[in-house]
Amino acid sequence: MCTNLLAMDFNALLEPIVAFFSDGIGAVIARIGEFFYNVFFPANAEAAHTTPEM
Repeated sequence: MCTNLLAMDFNALLEPIVAFFSDGIGAVIARIGEFFYNVFFPANAEAAHTTPEM
């Protein structure tokens, strides 16, 4: 049984992911993802609000 879950090194997990999305095909995938994010969640979108109960 593994009891050493809290000592996980997140830098060791994130470093290869950041390296992948920094250049090559990973950078292309990141740019495509950024494009879709900007299309579906535009910066000038109206703020969220609650609708009154009727």
